[in-house]
Parts: sequence; C-alpha cells; structure tokens
Amino acid sequence: MYNLAKFLWISFFSIMAFTAAHAGESELEKLKTSFTNKINTVLSPLINRHKNSLESLEKNLANVSQIEAALLVREERLRISKAVGINLIGEMPESPDKLRTLCQRFNREAASSIRVWEKKYEQTLILLESRLTKSGKLNDALLVKNEIIKFKRVIDLRDNKNDNEEKLLDYALATKGAVAKAYKGAEFLIDGNLDYSGSDGFAWGLCPSDFEIVFPKVTKIQEINFLLYDKDKSREYLYQLFVMRKEEGEWELIADHSKKPSKGWQKHKFSLAGIKSIKVKGIFNSANRNFQIVEVEAR
Repeated sequence: MYNLAKFLWISFFSIMAFTAAHAGESELEKLKTSFTNKINTVLSPLINRHKNSLESLEKNLANVSQIEAALLVREERLRISKAVGINLIGEMPESPDKLRTLCQRFNREAASSIRVWEKKYEQTLILLESRLTKSGKLNDALLVKNEIIKFKRVIDLRDNKNDNEEKLLDYALATKGAVAKAYKGAEFLIDGNLDYSGSDGFAWGLCPSDFEIVFPKVTKIQEINFLLYDKDKSREYLYQLFVMRKEEGEWELIADHSKKPSKGWQKHKFSLAGIKSIKVKGIFNSANRNFQIVEVEAR
C-alpha cells in the first residue's frame, strides 16, 4: 500500500513537472487533463464499489416491483458511468432512501479521497500563473487565473451543497419534527447550528443530567453524533448513550463512556434500526459540575 501511494505521488509530480516545462494555453489544458486523469484513477475503486451497490439495489427494487425507484437508481448508475473528474461527485437524489444513503457515502468518501489532489492542483495553477506573469506572458497568465477562480468556485459550491445535504439527512432537527428535552437550552440540541460561545448556544444541566431527542415517529437511523462543549480543549466528559426503539419502550444502553474520558465530537455507528428516542446521560465534566452538549445528530 505504501509503495502504491508513493508511486501515485511520484507519477503525479512527474506529470506536473512535464506540464511546467511548456508554456501557453496548451500547458494549462495539459494540466487540466492530467488532473482529471488523476482524479479518475484515485476514485476508481470507490466508483466500482458504488456501481456494484447501485446495480444490486436496482435489481432488488425491480424484484419487488418498485419500478420507479429502480429507474432512479439506474439514472445514478448511468451518471456515474459517464462522469469524469470532480464531476463524479453528483447531487443527492431525493429518493429512494437507500439510494440517498449510497450516494451520501460515495460523495463523502470521494470528496475525502481527492481533497489532497485538489489542493495540489490549485497550488500548481498558482505557481504556473506566477511564472507566466513573471515571464511577461500575461494573456496566458490570465487564462490560468480564470481557471483558478472557476475551480475554487466549483469546489466551494460542491462542499457547501454537501454540507447542506448532510443537514437534510439529519433527523434530529426541529425542522424534521424532533423534540428536545434538557434542563436548560434544549432548543440548541436540534437547531442545526454549531456556533456557540462560552455562555450560549448549547444545552446544559447539572451532573448527572439527561438530554433527550424524541422523533415524531419511529425513525430508521444508523448513526448518532453529538458535540460536547469544547471551547476548553482540556475538558473531558463521562456519559452514557441510550436509545428507545418504540413509544414508551425501555431505554437500551448502546455506548458506555462512563469510564472513558471523552471530548469534542462523539460519533456512534450501528446497524440500521428503528429508533423513537435518544438519550445522553451526562455523568461528569472535568471542568465544573455542568454537562454541556452543543448539537445532536441522527442519520
């Protein structure tokens, strides 16, 4: 794996060095082509896995006569077969839910895999613009500058859209009908806002204290995340995470951090399950007697 990664890096910089040995618009075009080819290579394993998952889902939906849903899956499969470069990361489909889950996973993993190459590409463009400018080739430098602006705009739009899509998939939001319970500031748990200060923007209660999220109906989720107050980076918490699978059911312990000091984002994944309520029992805070949670997410 190390040798493969090393080979990819050497190959990439060899391409960059080759393109830097030429001048003019053709150099920019060669650089863009090299970058697109690199992205295709890096994403190839993810693309193959995504295609296989889509094909399996399409067949399963067709077998149970969900033809419309199967056609939506086929559309994504055809799109991913034709797209290249950063365009492989597409828009999130509205339905069906299983297709959204597959696309969410692909988009997240793909963006993470190519981010380093996107930064290298942008840096290479900046260096190329500077060299062309210094050599007096201002028209060529302007073409590169326009590519930098366009590229950064595309990446920013994609990242912002993915962030918004992540919020849409969060069922622990007031806008999704969720209700929060806490000693103080319960509304902050489900407002989708991660901005907070030393005295505002989070829910809190004296240890031990319960923080609950109740869905309007039993909801299928496979991930529960919550952000512990972490303005003070040395602060550590102890807690337990519970779920209730049906109305007025029993609380089920799914994560026990009562003896495991924790801080910042807490991420808990499990098999897809129907959940009615979530409860975080705050047990201890190393800084004071309060337990503070900024936001809870359920996906």
